[in-house]
Amino acid sequence: MRFEPQPGVAPSPKPPVRIFLGTEPQQARAERVFLWSVERHRDPARVYEVYLMKDLEGFDRTDWTTGFTNYRYAIPALAGEQGRAIYNDVDQIYLADPAEMFDLDMKGAGILCVQKDETSVALIDCARMAKHWRIEDARKTLKRKYFLDIIARENLWGELPGVWNARDSEFSANASKCFHFTTLRTQPWKPFPDQLFYADHPDGEVWFALERSSNAARFNGFTRERPSEDFAQALGALASTPAAGLERIGREAGKLAEAVGAKTALLVSPRGEGQISIRGLSVETARLEDLLRAGANRGGDGVICAGGLSELPEEDVPWALDALFAAGRSFLCVAVALDPARPGRAGALPAAWWRLQLELAEGRNPGRLWSLTTTSGGRREAARGGQATARAA
Repeated sequence: MRFEPQPGVAPSPKPPVRIFLGTEPQQARAERVFLWSVERHRDPARVYEVYLMKDLEGFDRTDWTTGFTNYRYAIPALAGEQGRAIYNDVDQIYLADPAEMFDLDMKGAGILCVQKDETSVALIDCARMAKHWRIEDARKTLKRKYFLDIIARENLWGELPGVWNARDSEFSANASKCFHFTTLRTQPWKPFPDQLFYADHPDGEVWFALERSSNAARFNGFTRERPSEDFAQALGALASTPAAGLERIGREAGKLAEAVGAKTALLVSPRGEGQISIRGLSVETARLEDLLRAGANRGGDGVICAGGLSELPEEDVPWALDALFAAGRSFLCVAVALDPARPGRAGALPAAWWRLQLELAEGRNPGRLWSLTTTSGGRREAARGGQATARAA
């Protein structure tokens, strides 16, 4: 992901600020707010490149404590063994321009972090660290201690000011530049509700305020104008993707239409095919690709998306949902066919991830009802949410 200099600002001659983010699909909410924190605090004249290290191929993640534990040790190779790179865990937000850290005097060190054994925020000299942190070692099941011992043995460590990794109680509203929510059970976005009992973070409002501002700005890391690298290829798969469960989604759409008094709807499917008959509802059809490429030049009181979203890369699902919400004034009804055997596509992700995406999109598109139906094999799950501000005219 690349943040270009903002329009009307003379570009800076300084090198791009490169950030490698350790993340995983369950952290979609935190990931988006992290990216917004970069966008909100960055130098408008400078280029920022953020690399999402998530579900990378070729890594043995057996016994990793997170879905991204060892990715940081591969950064020198991933960065081309040259220049600098920042590493961040996804459970952090910037409160100042990360370029300030990127430009620090490293004084000959190979890596700057707040402690020798704390690399959750790090500034890395990729050329110097390349022969010590090797991607082939990161791909193995080697433990964290192996990589930390190298730092000590080769005298590679330099101290990073603590303001760049303020962990929980270390946070200071007047001083901290990167806030790290380290305690899992107090992370404000509650990424694993089925596994943990959560308590409020004493400074959680800092994170929530940032999320609210991202919603107000309708921010997504990827957009129609700036989709993921695999988006175009994914669109090609839509031509062979059938519409999903028209009869079932028709019944669900009928309930939403009745709840908001809808009179018109747009049926969106991979090939723009299929028909749905809902009493009192006039339904037109559209291809998903057309809506995603050009936006909604027509719509209705509601939108019914009968398949196709599962073919997209997960990075493109948030803005695709925004496009669907924008085409309907009162409701959005979505059907998704899941297939865990197809990694690299959003359809491989679980129903809980899709429910989270609809909940996040609701925050950016208030005043509408939504429903989600996911199917995987013979199993079907349904979820509803949203709030209509008024009945359709």
